[in-house]
Amino acid sequence: MMALGDLKMIEKTLSEIAHMINGEISDEKFSAIKIKGVSTDSRTIDPGELYIPLVGEVFDGRIFIKECEDKGAEAFIIDDPTKINKTVSIPYVRVADTKKALQDLATAYRKELSCKVIGITGSNGKTTTKDLLYKILSEKYKTQKTCGNLNNEIGVPKTVLSLDPDTEVAIIELGTDNFGDISLTSRMVKPHIAMITNIGDAHLHNLKTRSGILKAKLEILEGMEDDGIFIYNIDDPTMKEEIPTYDIKQKVLSFGRSDKADFKIVFEKSPTSIIRFSHENDHFEVPLMGEHNIYNAAAVVMISEMLGLNKEMIDAGFMEVKSSQNRTELLECDGFDILDDSYKSNPQSLLAGLETTYMLEGYKRKIVCLADMLELGENEVDLHREVGKKLDSKKIDYALFYGPLAKQMYEASLENFPADRTFYFNHKDELIEKLKSLVIGASLIFVKGSHGMHMEEIIESIKNFNI
Repeated sequence: MMALGDLKMIEKTLSEIAHMINGEISDEKFSAIKIKGVSTDSRTIDPGELYIPLVGEVFDGRIFIKECEDKGAEAFIIDDPTKINKTVSIPYVRVADTKKALQDLATAYRKELSCKVIGITGSNGKTTTKDLLYKILSEKYKTQKTCGNLNNEIGVPKTVLSLDPDTEVAIIELGTDNFGDISLTSRMVKPHIAMITNIGDAHLHNLKTRSGILKAKLEILEGMEDDGIFIYNIDDPTMKEEIPTYDIKQKVLSFGRSDKADFKIVFEKSPTSIIRFSHENDHFEVPLMGEHNIYNAAAVVMISEMLGLNKEMIDAGFMEVKSSQNRTELLECDGFDILDDSYKSNPQSLLAGLETTYMLEGYKRKIVCLADMLELGENEVDLHREVGKKLDSKKIDYALFYGPLAKQMYEASLENFPADRTFYFNHKDELIEKLKSLVIGASLIFVKGSHGMHMEEIIESIKNFNI
């Protein structure tokens, strides 16, 4: 079993590459050159690869072509040959647009692959679900998955091009910022099974409403054949209400606690370090924290059973699970712990993280460090204030806030929190200093904020702190 990044597996001649992207080779004498792998990053390019320089408003990958040649790149793609350094000697394929060429190459390569593709999207839980599914399906199949957060118009084609020709199952994460994003990537990956984990408030800035978010997520169906299977969480209020109003050609299946779910799950009481649930007569246990992860795990069981895995295989995969970095990961430090959930934040994931913080036992002091939730649209102030009001002063000892939107959380928290236990900071270093003054033995520190707030810097500054 392997994750993407272990191999960069497309292998083609330069002539075949040119045909797949409707490009023109600089000189036909190079037609038979063999390309092994594709890279858009000059820093990580390997010998034998094809370099595809991307061009943005402020970034121009074309200036690194010579560097890539020096590192062993076999050829490159270019939209404007006048931008090529005169000392470059390796061949190229000329196209009109290098980003579109990357996408066209992935689309053409996907058509050659025989693997079963599972597409996953949703506001929260995509990565956890992907990682769980990878662990379990690897018990039976040669499986690959999206590496890291490569789930956009550039990351998805890189994911596809990294698939090994004899891979049996590919698990591909599809993200969105705007309408049309998932339509593009779904048509590229052509999933056999598509899943929406949930509908939250992330990306309200562009998609405006939860109904709009669902509409954007449902674009995942546009790349599917009619005999595909669509799976969704029926306990999600938006999907429960609106999915039945859509004319979906594919087979539709639901999971959740509802009696109407096709795959009904029952939550079971469990220690804080694991989650437990059951389906019919089968009981499952996963070494993850947080009740919200039961939905992710249940969807994984549902898909795994569809693909022929038995209970023993599923249990074996669950036992290998570790939390994804910066996603509800408990870090054990010298005399205190950090609950690291710093990768992203929106109201649903923040409230879920707070619930996990509340239920963790054995701590003398609990401190939360919260930053802005970004991309929430025109209601961002109200959404921050709603979360601030919900902070439970009986279960949290101190609350520290950073960022202009987090100030709204802070002000709202004062309705329930004593003023001497909640603090707002304009600068991250000031928050860190205050945090150090509050940490005592057996403290738990919960850290969360949107990726753009870089709350991982707080964790790096505190994790080696000596009480």
